[in-house]
Amino acid sequence: MNTKLKTVKALIFVSILLSSLFAGLLIIPEQERTASAKLIEFHSYMDFDFNADPLNEPLAIDVSVTVPVEIKYSTDIPDLFQKIPFPLNFIILYGQSIGPMQQIHLEIVDPPDWANIYLSSPDIYMDIPFASDGEKIKSTNLVLSPRVESPAESYTIQIKATCGDIGKLKGVTYQESLSFTPSFIPTIGITTEEPVRTVGPHESVNFKITVSNRGNKITRVTPQLVNSSNEWTPTINPTQFEIPPNGDTTFSFSVVSPFDFGWHNDYEKFQIDFKSEVYPYQQGAASSTRSVYIVINNYGFSTPGFELVFVLFAVIFVGLIIKKKNTR
Repeated sequence: MNTKLKTVKALIFVSILLSSLFAGLLIIPEQERTASAKLIEFHSYMDFDFNADPLNEPLAIDVSVTVPVEIKYSTDIPDLFQKIPFPLNFIILYGQSIGPMQQIHLEIVDPPDWANIYLSSPDIYMDIPFASDGEKIKSTNLVLSPRVESPAESYTIQIKATCGDIGKLKGVTYQESLSFTPSFIPTIGITTEEPVRTVGPHESVNFKITVSNRGNKITRVTPQLVNSSNEWTPTINPTQFEIPPNGDTTFSFSVVSPFDFGWHNDYEKFQIDFKSEVYPYQQGAASSTRSVYIVINNYGFSTPGFELVFVLFAVIFVGLIIKKKNTR
């Protein structure tokens, strides 16, 4: 009894399908033809499954990272079509006697110009499943490689999949987001104006040091003087500064030489370390340190504080010589 009932249902369904195929050939109103066609309109469904573990950490610059992507495809085509004799079932569904494959086109929507992003297989072909078959799954790879000019900030891309209509099976467009963060590049450039100067005792001198941010995010730069002598009084201003990408700022290094600097030929060398780190601070973010050197020479032999005394001695000495000549 159940078998006969299923057969009757299948025959009724086939009759409806066949009538809808020829509905377009009949001279009937447009609205009726559309309603009849929708009786046998079926739908495609898609979904993505990412293995996003490689994106859990900031991506290294100029290094390719591969993210496996699974494309899941299904339809709502009833299993009754499997009971319809071949090739009639395909003719009814797809308008052809041989079952086609569904082409799914994948693309990255508006990819950034500071990274190489592509899919290893942008076009995928799948057998068209019936509703009871569940999802058909195929894999491809998303490849990302941030370039040096990429910002060290989270960025979201859109992956879009599209498949077209095939006969009575409608196509579908599906889109999903995926986020990643390029790693921070702690790169700075340093230029010192006249790094070697000549000064005398207890003389103040100022050096201008320009630091430029060549990294990909706001960088906090902190200068630190290394092993400074207690006889000197150096200062660095500002004590730290946040520099935007492609920006720069000028640090001022000032120092006053000691009173005894200049008694004999001497020099003093200063090392300043500039540490660059991401701002705001991020746990585990890279940092770097660059050093600059400043050298201060003296004038050679000098007598700080006794110049006037020596001048007086010199005048007296010359006077004695002149007086001695006159007495002859």
